Amino acid sequence: MNSTSQFTSSFWSYYIIAIVVLSFIGLAWLLLSQNQVKAPPKGEEVKTMGHSWDGIEEYNNPLPRWWFYMFIATMVAGVVYLLVYPGLGDFKGFAGWTSKNQYEKEVEAANKQYGELYAKFGKMPVEQLAKDPQAQRIGQNLFNTYCIQCHGSDAKGSKGFPNLTDTDWLWGGTPEKISETISKSRVGVMAAWGPTLGEERVKDVANYVLSLSKPEEQYDPVRAQRGAAVFHNPPANCYTCHGDKGQGVQGTGPNLTDDVWLWGGSQKAIIDTITNGHHNQMPAWQNFLGNDKVHLLTAYVWGLSHPDGKALPTDSTNALGAKAAAAAKAAPAASQPAAVSASAASAPAAAPAATPAEDKADVTYDTQAGTQVATFFFATGKSDVAANAASVVGDVIAAGKEGKKLVISGYTDSTGNAAANAELSKKRAQAVQAFFEKQGVKAANIELRKPESTTGAQGNNAEGRRVEVKVAG
Repeated sequence: MNSTSQFTSSFWSYYIIAIVVLSFIGLAWLLLSQNQVKAPPKGEEVKTMGHSWDGIEEYNNPLPRWWFYMFIATMVAGVVYLLVYPGLGDFKGFAGWTSKNQYEKEVEAANKQYGELYAKFGKMPVEQLAKDPQAQRIGQNLFNTYCIQCHGSDAKGSKGFPNLTDTDWLWGGTPEKISETISKSRVGVMAAWGPTLGEERVKDVANYVLSLSKPEEQYDPVRAQRGAAVFHNPPANCYTCHGDKGQGVQGTGPNLTDDVWLWGGSQKAIIDTITNGHHNQMPAWQNFLGNDKVHLLTAYVWGLSHPDGKALPTDSTNALGAKAAAAAKAAPAASQPAAVSASAASAPAAAPAATPAEDKADVTYDTQAGTQVATFFFATGKSDVAANAASVVGDVIAAGKEGKKLVISGYTDSTGNAAANAELSKKRAQAVQAFFEKQGVKAANIELRKPESTTGAQGNNAEGRRVEVKVAG
């Protein structure tokens, strides 16, 4: 209990006092009530209590004197303790002890003992301290006390907490930046893009992100190609934080090309990150540890990722991962966004897709990773094909007439009744099928294929109200 309880009522202080005092009274009564039995006169046998367990009986003997006086001594010690130290409600005790002033005295004693040593190390450069065995031992002790809860005993971090032994730095890996991070704290925020982009475009961006560092078998090149457009254009504009090639911007967004992941690098984890966002905070240690201890911690952390004791280019500028660097070298950055895969880099450049009108029929055509794709957009609740469709998708019509397979998949947004939406997506796909048959494409060359998820967007979004037509061969 403390004085803050008085802000509401003094009842709780008196409540605690009453419980403690009544407990002592109860214990005293119990002791005295059990001390009524006297030893029998010499020569008489001690009576039993009438209890028997397997032939063993309980004698009615008086309390041993040593035990009786020890119990009294314990109660007296308890009373003395409660008078000297806090324990009776808001009563602080005659000694005036608090955990805070005890901590301050211990810190003061430690500063007297080690203050000169800390001050000595505080004047030495980080690079020098990183090579000093004594300084590193002290730095490691500080790290083990304050940092391993998040960064692990090996400093390699865990999900949501960064690895401090590699060369990937979100806020910079120079001694000055590391010291600033430890001293002043950091707050990292990844916005939740799920409501804005919708389920399908989130998957597209996730596949593009995977393509920046993963082998092609771990992502869908077609989705990656679409995701590249979302990454570099409104409404996402991911490159603002993550750089035009995904290399990241120190102090703003992490490098996506080096296969180092704070929240997981699987497709599921990346989709979750894009959809729901993340919020992370590194606490500020300056006021708690002071300058000299922060300096020693800085030297220890810097030494973990700089075993040679030399500064690295990645301390201040992110480096492209091997795959992204190779793609950037093969194709000049100005010609197109970063290559998403080996096959996509060699494919004809996709024509920029037109932005669909929010609530009316529209159609676009482009090539994605070498695949011809026509996208039909629809007004809310409608299945009417855009009037200019024939002139926009002439190449797809020609491919169908030549005998190539046209695969048609319908989508809806996530608003309204799910069953009705599913039926509407099917109706739209059938309307597109009828459109191509009217243009002279044989029904045998058209396939209606239900997509893995018919919901193309979260909310009422034109990206959801679409039908995609791919030329399959």
